[in-house]
Amino acid sequence: MAKKRAISRRTKRSGKKSKPAKSVKAGRVKKKTETKKPSAVTPQVAQKPTNVEPPAREPYVITVESIRGDTAIGDLLVTFPRTRDVLVRKGLRLEAEDAGDIYMTLDAFSAMNGLEIVSLVQEIVEVARAPPPQPPIAQIVAAPIP
Repeated sequence: MAKKRAISRRTKRSGKKSKPAKSVKAGRVKKKTETKKPSAVTPQVAQKPTNVEPPAREPYVITVESIRGDTAIGDLLVTFPRTRDVLVRKGLRLEAEDAGDIYMTLDAFSAMNGLEIVSLVQEIVEVARAPPPQPPIAQIVAAPIP
């Protein structure tokens, strides 16, 4: 029996032979290209892109009745330029380095300067309601006839 075992081991070992490695050739891999056959459906015509505009919003218009604490100072100065004097007296700085002040609301401005918002808005509304001063009308004087 000892011989049978030795023989069987030998046969198993001899059965496992290593195969030589395949050499890899450097080459291009061909890609399969698919050709599309023209369909029986009518061809599609390329459409020009359309410009999609955002929905038109009504511009925000400041009126005397709409002046509140959430009104931006810049909008107020554009609509009612005479309110500038009131705001400058109350502490508005219009120098270049303080240009961000025009983006503040009246609420923020009054809080920064320790003012009451109600009295500030009332004073601004009074100035905005007052009619603009009219320049004096120049009198045309007729020259005396000699």
